[in-house]
Amino acid sequence: MGQSILLLVSSTQRRGAEVFGEHLAGALESSGWSVDFYALKRVAGGSEVSATPILGPEGATSGLRPGLIRRLGRIVDELEPDVVMAGGGATLKYSVFALWGRPGPALVYSSIGEPEFWANNPARKLMMTGLLRRTDLVTAVSRATADQLIDGFGVEAGKVHVAHPGVPSEYLDVGRERRSDELHVLFVGSMSDEKDPMAALECLEAMERPSRLRFLGTGPLVEQVRSVARPSVEIAGSVEDVKPHLAWADVLLLTSRTEGLPGVVLEAAASGLPVVAFDVGGVGEAVHDGETGFTHTRGDIHSMAASLDLLAGDDDLRHKMGRSARELVEGHFLLNHAVQRYIDVLEALVK
Repeated sequence: MGQSILLLVSSTQRRGAEVFGEHLAGALESSGWSVDFYALKRVAGGSEVSATPILGPEGATSGLRPGLIRRLGRIVDELEPDVVMAGGGATLKYSVFALWGRPGPALVYSSIGEPEFWANNPARKLMMTGLLRRTDLVTAVSRATADQLIDGFGVEAGKVHVAHPGVPSEYLDVGRERRSDELHVLFVGSMSDEKDPMAALECLEAMERPSRLRFLGTGPLVEQVRSVARPSVEIAGSVEDVKPHLAWADVLLLTSRTEGLPGVVLEAAASGLPVVAFDVGGVGEAVHDGETGFTHTRGDIHSMAASLDLLAGDDDLRHKMGRSARELVEGHFLLNHAVQRYIDVLEALVK
């Protein structure tokens, strides 16, 4: 009989961690695992992953909800999995408390961001440190994430495994639209403080060459961006399929204040786009400065704009970087690579 796993994600919303969880669930089933895929809550309105929600759209996961702990505990008792894998966000705290006193499952936590950014005060850091001590294994989306867990939160180095994410091979087949005289710059992500879309606008304003900027995403800063955007800025909102927009673009712009290792960078690279990004978290592990794009110190708007201007004026450089970016993904960052990394780690754990 094969091993069994309960995969837990934060919500049914079709975001990076949830989509990867869905892919991982399918791959584990194909490898002989018995898989149950759950989400803490359902987020209605928009595309959803196939996870079974524990709470409905009105359910709350902030703080620590005893009712949710009890419900998750009953699910664990019913399923009796060999492994519970908590996939980022609030899943760690609920998994730790639901498993308290239950000796059976091993607990694996998938850390998908920068823990030092989110545990940014002494109380949060103390809580995170305590939760991490209750895990049996931690996967880190980047080397940068792993280093923060080890150096900042005292997680034993032998318990942390770097497991880079990956993208489906279909992104390798994205074509290029005929280029205009303007550089087409694409921003993909939540319109939030963490992703800092206002910095993207500042980059555009600081450029010397003509350009167009397209935002994909929604969030609390949409109206602020809209109020100051010039006519060459388009706000397309949330989209089901990013590939047509990658085909439109000449370059991906990433102005995030924090990242683990963003999937959108891998999607852009797979499609043959160079990336210009702030060097936060694990970004530098996927964007090789001067080879597949450019990385800059967070907040250095003028250097970012200079890189965009360079790519706008040098078609050969832009295409060369795009080819190198695609080759990097083909060699290490495809979805099948990422899934196999997780399978290897999980199978080693249960042996």
